[in-house]
Amino acid sequence: MIAAAAAATFTAAILFAGPGPATAAGCGYTATTTVHFRSGPGSGYVSLGLLREGDRLGTPKEKRSGWWKTFTMDRTASGIKAGKTGWVKASYLSKSVCMQLD
Repeated sequence: MIAAAAAATFTAAILFAGPGPATAAGCGYTATTTVHFRSGPGSGYVSLGLLREGDRLGTPKEKRSGWWKTFTMDRTASGIKAGKTGWVKASYLSKSVCMQLD
């Protein structure tokens, strides 16, 4: 009985804790227009799908000749799964603004 109560308390703490505060590293970038999300750093690489304006991307893991290797933070408007890694031309991205709501 005590174990069940402890488990319920732990589960409730996780469910109601809410997200942690946003950090500058977690803000990432957003697509400024519709652009291809590619398998490599250049327009000659295969498109993994389209990013739409407002799709959120993580902080770049690598930068090469104006192309950034990054990942999708959420499922994109065109259906690319969250966490997918690919390359996008940096000029089509803008830094996201982070806010912490109390």
